[in-house]
Amino acid sequence: MILQENSAARNRGITLASIKGIIGNVVLVIFKMIVGLASNSIAIILDAVNNLTDVLSSVLTIVGTKLAAKGADKEHPFGHGRIEYMTTMAIAFIILGAGIGSLKESIDKILHPEVSTFDIPSLVIIAVAIVVKVVMGRYIKAQGEKYKSDALVASGIDALFDAVITFATLVSAGLVFFFNFDIQGYVGAVISVLILKAAYDILKEMYNHLLGVRADDNLIRDIKETIAQHPNVGGVYDLVLNSYGPGETIGSVHITVPDTMTMADIHPLTKGIAVHLYKKFGINMTVGVYAENQPSVEVLEIRQALDQVVSLYTHVVQVHAFYVHEEKKVIYYDIIFDFDEEDPHGTLEKIKAEMQKRCPDYVQFAIVDTDFSN
Repeated sequence: MILQENSAARNRGITLASIKGIIGNVVLVIFKMIVGLASNSIAIILDAVNNLTDVLSSVLTIVGTKLAAKGADKEHPFGHGRIEYMTTMAIAFIILGAGIGSLKESIDKILHPEVSTFDIPSLVIIAVAIVVKVVMGRYIKAQGEKYKSDALVASGIDALFDAVITFATLVSAGLVFFFNFDIQGYVGAVISVLILKAAYDILKEMYNHLLGVRADDNLIRDIKETIAQHPNVGGVYDLVLNSYGPGETIGSVHITVPDTMTMADIHPLTKGIAVHLYKKFGINMTVGVYAENQPSVEVLEIRQALDQVVSLYTHVVQVHAFYVHEEKKVIYYDIIFDFDEEDPHGTLEKIKAEMQKRCPDYVQFAIVDTDFSN
């Protein structure tokens, strides 16, 4: 119930901030278009078009937030949270289209210049627009960070970026007014390139979200430290986090526990860890276990032999899930290689062959693991 209330509050906050952004940008578009058309200024007209894309961005943010809030269903058991990433990509494509269009118009203005005229009221309107954009940008970005909305943060950054663009427009208009020196076509081209770069940056970030990226190092450290606080946890490994939208994360992790523990001991331990992580981080975590040997001479000798063999291979990051079943004569372990290792499975076979020479009486059960988190 608490999470549902938080989600509802988040959606209301994002929607309210987006509506305020729409109202502010509509006002700016109207005034800038009036000034731009009256003065025949391509730079101001393109600046107005850029603000119009901000209006569309805010509308998409609202729509995306509403759709993403839809709960899980039979076809989408992980919910619809990633729709926010998709709408943010749509915003980026809108910005990209505006950038391409404005670049075309700017080049045309450079090749076929037309006379522009400005007056003091026009310059004042542009200056006021800069102040408005700075205030809007700071507010929307802060709200996006508060509610963990990538789309809203992107809109806020874009608004602050627009303030810089509008300042450049003001400078070019001032040059025309005071010195009759017109560089608006070139300013428009610079604006266009900056718009295109903003679109590229947003697309790249959302592409990474959809493809899947390594979780934040600080979050990984906090999760591992939280798990390590629980009794009988000897180590934390194989942490995997999958994001299905802002605030919708599912993960899995392995812990090592003494092999003397029974299932009756392990069950409340793993459940307790899962509940703790959910309450603290809002993450649905599946907790698996690896058994850890009680110290013995033979086990220590085998581990020492494995460490010596592994030390010969520079791309080995970690060895974990190590366990020796002395009665059945089986050695278990997982090996993580860094991403520079060209043939991890082939290298594992070499390691196993070396271990076989040192421990001929044992069978090895070893696999290549992946470095999902630091």
